[in-house]
Amino acid sequence: MEFNRSQKSKQNDALDDLITFFAGTVVHLPEVKLDKLIYIAHLYYYAKSGELLTKTRFFSLSYGPHAPTLRSALRRLIENKSISLKESRTSSDPVYSNPCLIIKACGPKNKNLSSSSLHALRDVLEDWGDKPYDLILEYTARTIAYLSTSYREPIDWTSSRPYHELTHVLPYPERLSIHKFVEKHETPAPRSDARCQEVPLSVHEVAEIYLALCGEHPDKIPSREYLGFDLQSVHHALDKQAGKNEGSYKHLDEIEKASQIADALFTALSFRSLSARVALKTGMFFLRKKGFSFHDDVLEEHWPDDNSYEILKEWFGRVSVRVDTKL
Repeated sequence: MEFNRSQKSKQNDALDDLITFFAGTVVHLPEVKLDKLIYIAHLYYYAKSGELLTKTRFFSLSYGPHAPTLRSALRRLIENKSISLKESRTSSDPVYSNPCLIIKACGPKNKNLSSSSLHALRDVLEDWGDKPYDLILEYTARTIAYLSTSYREPIDWTSSRPYHELTHVLPYPERLSIHKFVEKHETPAPRSDARCQEVPLSVHEVAEIYLALCGEHPDKIPSREYLGFDLQSVHHALDKQAGKNEGSYKHLDEIEKASQIADALFTALSFRSLSARVALKTGMFFLRKKGFSFHDDVLEEHWPDDNSYEILKEWFGRVSVRVDTKL
């Protein structure tokens, strides 16, 4: 019993340290912004180290990821006078502004944070400390950790391997481009982040194809009913198109590569009832980026007879036409 109390105390202290850090460094810090900054700190830390920053649990909710324990932590810090709340307004004009409570640190910055934790926190501060809440919300609601977690379920950081792209989200123009492709097969826009162009497809693009097929908008927080997919199986499918699982992959032509991607997604059923459409659209998206074209009614009038690799290879070869020979 004493051990459990000690563990809980350590968990509380770890979250308290993060709160006091941001309370002492972010000028305008309402609770909703703090909630998202702490989520981003966990995301940054895990992406770089593969370890959890704290044991704070985040859940996928209607307005992005949220840590329910934050409220009790704030009360605890107010009681011991580590932080205070100050009323502020969102506009200089009192007629058009709403009062909100801003979190302020009462003392010096916490010195219990490790150097690796501080490095992640400073990165968050540099990237997001002065950004308005709506931009921070848009970012967190498009992170893969949030999108792949079903509504009201806890986010499992370990469902994704740690790597840089975990902290990346698709900019709005790229999301819009994917939605236009899904609807009209328009040519996808090139990726703006050169670090994510090492492979032809990313988890973010597959997830956005799924959201587009759900009828979601590229500039809105996804509806709760569409949150959640099997992230590990998507990683496995994309490992094939990156050549990580098959040494002979680089010798395949584009039709064969698209078929492998679609076959892996078909088999995994990562996106529930939409898995088949996501698999085919992802293969088509890959080919479109490689200079192929499709008729608008491909899926409605020419659905493949089977989801085996050979059938998919024949299907992609039949419904696509190369319009650009430059790879």
